[in-house]
Amino acid sequence: MSRSADRISASFSATATEGREIRRSVRRELLVQFMADAPFQPATNFWRAIELPELASVMPRAGRGLDVGCGDGVLTKILAGLVEAKWKLVGVDPDPAETALAEKIGIYEKVHTAGADRVAEPDASFDFAFSNSVLEHIPDLPPCLAESARCLKPGGWFFATVPSPGLHQLMRGPGMFSRRTRDHYLAETDKRLVHYRYPTIDEWSKLFAAAGLELMQFRGYLAGRQVRRWETWTNWTGGLLYRLKGGKQRPIEIQRSLKLRRGLPWPVRFLSTPLAWSVAYGVIDDDSTNPYESGCLLLAARKPV
Repeated sequence: MSRSADRISASFSATATEGREIRRSVRRELLVQFMADAPFQPATNFWRAIELPELASVMPRAGRGLDVGCGDGVLTKILAGLVEAKWKLVGVDPDPAETALAEKIGIYEKVHTAGADRVAEPDASFDFAFSNSVLEHIPDLPPCLAESARCLKPGGWFFATVPSPGLHQLMRGPGMFSRRTRDHYLAETDKRLVHYRYPTIDEWSKLFAAAGLELMQFRGYLAGRQVRRWETWTNWTGGLLYRLKGGKQRPIEIQRSLKLRRGLPWPVRFLSTPLAWSVAYGVIDDDSTNPYESGCLLLAARKPV
């Protein structure tokens, strides 16, 4: 991870063009790593390989941080490596199976098994908070944003990655031979992914303002061809399994039951490079920072001093 961390570090002082080139390089390295660690999740690996360098490029290198929706902590550990962070972290997640794993990963001083609207931490006790592809999964979001704001010190930052309101429009859809309508296809996809909302920039600004935060920065990522590549892979893998299970199990439950989170055995981990190439060939270097023409948004909000 040191080479990738060096490049992310360089991106802090780079021009916008140089920064994009650095993040492209890190994407490719991350995707190879992800395919070695989770070869049965190509769609998620592809999405995360593009997403993490974007988030890393704006994260602070030091301070006490709140990881909202920490899950098992694996992605946050990779994120910390990219930033070469000296963080003191507290994680919060409602899934006890995930927090049990997070407690063992060695990056958190404390992990709370609770909803993001009930963080057992004092007021103004964090320098920053962040959520990586989490906010879209929370049914009642305003109390969770307000709770994060309560936990932040004045001047503290909240960083988030979320799907954009343009995600549906960029998706290819059910295909000409499918009996499903486009609306049905998109609704089924949202149900499987547990996506509750796709706010616009203006709507995010109002959501943050209501919580006591000010939206300061935003940009897009995940270009149109990347969205469609992710869509293809997710339909062939998680989407297929979801339909075979009758739509009655969450993706994470399917992953656990089929043990899809295991990595490649060491003797064949060299296969991660050709696997990564097959997943992302031709689109890994695409870029779209326009928030209105991208599949995802990077948001940075600040608590007033």
